Amino acid sequence: AAADFFTNATISNNAITYFKQGAYEGTPAVTVEGAKKPQNSTSFTPVTLPLSKIAAYIKETDEILWDEAFLASEVQNSLVRRVGIVEDTTIVNTIKNTSGIQAVTLGTGEALADGIIGGIMAIKDASAYDASVVIMNPADYLAALKAKDGNDQYYGGGYFMGAYGNGAYGTPTAIWGVPVFTNSNITAGTAIVAAREAVKIWRKGGMDVKLYEQNEDDALYNLVTVLGEERAKTAVIDKNGVVAISAATA
Repeated sequence: AAADFFTNATISNNAITYFKQGAYEGTPAVTVEGAKKPQNSTSFTPVTLPLSKIAAYIKETDEILWDEAFLASEVQNSLVRRVGIVEDTTIVNTIKNTSGIQAVTLGTGEALADGIIGGIMAIKDASAYDASVVIMNPADYLAALKAKDGNDQYYGGGYFMGAYGNGAYGTPTAIWGVPVFTNSNITAGTAIVAAREAVKIWRKGGMDVKLYEQNEDDALYNLVTVLGEERAKTAVIDKNGVVAISAATA
């Protein structure tokens, strides 16, 4: 899940307030005994965001849910998975659409991987964080997995063994040593690199799954309503810790 790569927190009210850091001015310096130390400054602006709700429900016959316990579990698991998919999309879109994050534009002829390593280093340089995830379009990650060198060997290792027959087979899960998360809401030819500390996800109560037997006219049709929902909010709290990689411009 996308949330696994970032900072998570729980709250008890219906909105979150975080402090957005402004520009950092000044530079620490080595000072001699008795000399005036250099002044540095920054500022913090409070930002309040209401929680968002992701929800869905499924209607199923009570005979299936009561007679086949495993089907009841499958119905709930399917609902939770679907809500989770929307949560992933919400997190990715929030990060992608945040204004003011760092930007790296690919040069003419540069591969997406070139921009990704540039983004990893840009995060380290601007924030001192280490990148925790590279978010890519599935098609771009597939292309990277299929890429070969001049000897027709896969860069990520072969489909039976590691590169050039070294080591056991293993599906690559990272690029430049940073874990990859794929999501189709990232435009092909672009990517996002982000640090765990730069993005925060607040939740209230976690995933809630409830079963209602007396909803609407369910009783007339021997139906039950299974409801799944969660309340959460995602925000980029340090824009220096997120980089958008853009395709080369003509």
